[in-house]
Amino acid sequence: MTAPCSLYLTYRSEYLVLRDLCVGVRDRGSGTWIPLHAAVCAHVLGPHGLAGQEGPDGRTVAPIMRARLGERLELYASARRVVTGPIVAIERASESVMNEADRQWQTVFGAATGDYAVTRRDSIITLTQRTA
Repeated sequence: MTAPCSLYLTYRSEYLVLRDLCVGVRDRGSGTWIPLHAAVCAHVLGPHGLAGQEGPDGRTVAPIMRARLGERLELYASARRVVTGPIVAIERASESVMNEADRQWQTVFGAATGDYAVTRRDSIITLTQRTA
């Protein structure tokens, strides 16, 4: 069993987020997962414009993890920030969506050929669940 994920929907994309890590991005028009999207494996900082701001004492304000409808989600990946379009919905990801993301991860990042259930390696979702 995997940990619950949130699904942040924008007009064009869906961002599957486990705790503070984006583990999958899917195109809403085609339903296709985009495994090499810049947001995949990026850490969620919070709503754009509020994440990582300096407070009055000069220290960085802790990120706000829950973005709201209409806000843009800001993520940090490989020394750059990724900003999504405005959020139009926030849902709890279904088990089928998490399984689809997991299968896509396995296909792109090195699952052995053959029976998926037998040759399955750890996915980003499974690894993140274990480390928390």
